[in-house]
Amino acid sequence: MFQIAYDYKQSWRENEFLSVNIRFAQKVAISSDIARRKANGFLAGYVTMMVSGGQPTLILAKNPLWRVPAVLSLPNMGEVSTLGAVDIDAQTGKIIPPSSEQINRMQELAHAIVAHFASSTAPTG
Repeated sequence: MFQIAYDYKQSWRENEFLSVNIRFAQKVAISSDIARRKANGFLAGYVTMMVSGGQPTLILAKNPLWRVPAVLSLPNMGEVSTLGAVDIDAQTGKIIPPSSEQINRMQELAHAIVAHFASSTAPTG
């Protein structure tokens, strides 16, 4: 399962209906499953082993891409937060890596969330 997103660049006036008729005629050679696997490898290597790829969204553009959310999971809790995303070129499978600032932010968020849950579940006394 995957989602499809389209960036609608025209203005949309209040109280007006939007009619969408899209025909997409580009090659999408990489499946959502392969995109998620590529994102998993990247996230494990560059963010943390506790982060994996969530449900990919196909972004329709001149160069279509898969946007795979970076999801933090904790033992006995499952998925607890989305930290960011990794983009995968839908035609070549090439990872379009987040910037170093985005990677650092994902790592900082993961650390803060883990610290929060660790302190809230620590035994007292």
